[in-house]
Amino acid sequence: CSSPSSPTSTSSLTGSVGHSISWGDRQGQWLRRRRLDGAINRVPVGFYQKVWKILQKCHGLSIDGYVLPSSTTREMTACEIKFAVHVESVLNHVPQPEYRQLLVEAILVLTLLSEIDVNSIGGIIHVDRIVHIANDLFLQEQKSLGAADGFLEQDAGTGICYFFYDSAPSGAYGTMTYLTKAVASYLHEFLPSTGCLMQ
Repeated sequence: CSSPSSPTSTSSLTGSVGHSISWGDRQGQWLRRRRLDGAINRVPVGFYQKVWKILQKCHGLSIDGYVLPSSTTREMTACEIKFAVHVESVLNHVPQPEYRQLLVEAILVLTLLSEIDVNSIGGIIHVDRIVHIANDLFLQEQKSLGAADGFLEQDAGTGICYFFYDSAPSGAYGTMTYLTKAVASYLHEFLPSTGCLMQ
């Protein structure tokens, strides 16, 4: 199986119907998926309720310079359509759909913190900063694995590596892996020190 660190590799996977699928055939798959999901404002089931819970533990979420304040949770319930529309209005300020989708993924990682016993996870959380930390971690790891400069090309509008956009969410090189590390790095002083949250 070819890894993301070797996009020009000639190795291939065997598909379920017996034909070979090369890395080149799969290249662009996740970038297209993120563009589509971002363009049609698709979010996972229960996303808005999870955002509402995380807003109760911080002062707000900053998304591309626009703040979704925690006071929103006092004005609207988690299941209110008005709340979902308010969250969407902040996300819709992001012009690039694939970048918007990475922001949604970063928010999903943040919402996992609403499940742990922490009263507060700080002031305003800059979600775009978390995405950029994750991208930097991805670039550092790919450079250490000997990735070519062409592989590390970045989107001029966002500064995000095209291959980070094109990485599957799960797996060793998946976006969620790097976003989880980025959240842990960004919020380390607010997370409990007992137990191992991240390795």
